[in-house]
Amino acid sequence: MKSCVSLYRMLREKGFSPSKKLGQNFLVDDNIREIILEASRLAPGEKILEVGPGNGALTVGLLTRGAEVWAVEKDTQLCRFLRELLGNHSTFHLIEGDAMKIPLENLPPEKLVANLPYNITSPLLYRLWEKEGRYQKMAIMVQWEVAQRLTALPGTKDYSLLTVLLTSTHEVKVVHRVSRHCFRPVPEVDSAIVKIQWRGPAMGPLKETYKILAEAGFQHRRKTLANSLKKAIPGKDWEELLEKAGIPPKARAQELSPEEWIALAREANSLARSSRFKVQR
Repeated sequence: MKSCVSLYRMLREKGFSPSKKLGQNFLVDDNIREIILEASRLAPGEKILEVGPGNGALTVGLLTRGAEVWAVEKDTQLCRFLRELLGNHSTFHLIEGDAMKIPLENLPPEKLVANLPYNITSPLLYRLWEKEGRYQKMAIMVQWEVAQRLTALPGTKDYSLLTVLLTSTHEVKVVHRVSRHCFRPVPEVDSAIVKIQWRGPAMGPLKETYKILAEAGFQHRRKTLANSLKKAIPGKDWEELLEKAGIPPKARAQELSPEEWIALAREANSLARSSRFKVQR
């Protein structure tokens, strides 16, 4: 298996210049690659989605461990490099394009293993959450600040909309903090390897209401939740809804656990069924 450093050198020898705009920072530490691979708990022949394979440092490790890999890469020059490097592997499938525009759910894999590009990490995780367990397991590298948000507790400064959405249906665990010096070029922040496991159950019809309410609440973190919801969705008795859901009337969005958000969404859907009002954007 080629080392991460040798793959980076091969890429540079071809005249490639990393793009800051695309969040291109390449892993050069083999030990970190091994930690990601161990965290992914691969089974022989398992189908894996990799978003942002870059120069193939992680891809090579996945293939060596017997995985079948669907790799989505936006950069045309990197795609050319990957075809030269791995084109002869029958278990390597390269999709050239923007992962935010490609219907990833139509690809065979049910597990995501990736060193995610910094510039799409949060929007991609929002999108994957909406797929209701389509990806049962994820082992991903993200910015350290994103890892802190994903594992933050209610009432803390890092607790965010992304936290509320993802942890409503998934277990999230930080496996390892990764120094910025494990990458070339060296980024401005550290990273982290994070494991995300689907817990369920699927929200079904509750999901859209849950998302609308949480988005409205986190638009104005300093306001009480009742006031935030009135501003975003006027004409409703949000104090009554909060009371029925067992939530204090003066609570703020960042103070509610995912379970409390679910309770609020249930009450909103219950009233919608009685035709008293409808929660909508």
